[in-house]
Amino acid sequence: MKTFSCKSFAILAILLSMSTAVLAQYVWVDEKGNKQFSDQPPPASVAKNKILKYAGRSFDAPSSVDDADSTGSSEPKHELTLAEKDLASKKRRDELAAKAKKDAEAANIQAAKADNCKRLKEYKMSLDSGQRIAQFNTAGEKAYLTDEQRSQEQATTNQRMADCN
Repeated sequence: MKTFSCKSFAILAILLSMSTAVLAQYVWVDEKGNKQFSDQPPPASVAKNKILKYAGRSFDAPSSVDDADSTGSSEPKHELTLAEKDLASKKRRDELAAKAKKDAEAANIQAAKADNCKRLKEYKMSLDSGQRIAQFNTAGEKAYLTDEQRSQEQATTNQRMADCN
């Protein structure tokens, strides 16, 4: 039993020493733009905004050295938490759904307007043809448009067609 606990303790000590070594890794970008990896901290001449990983904490790396210099910020970027990422994803999904719904409504309105314009054009052609046009009155009897009613209908139709292209 004693040998088992000594072996377990030795394995545990090795694993712990390896895990702390992993946490003490440093990554930075040197003057030439190359990434440097070390278990020692970077030299003091390296700017703070060029340090990508410092003692187990990783920062968002700039895409190039020029980007790091142009920002002028020596502070690391804030990494989003899982909840913030989820919230941002949900917000983008909701925005896309709202945009899709708005686009579908606009398409439906456009289709209805096109159908309405088509019907107005057909009705205008009927009025302009000079043929007698019959309508049913409230009693259900067939009544023909008089010339005065026809000209009034033509004026109304022309006003409504002003919205059509």
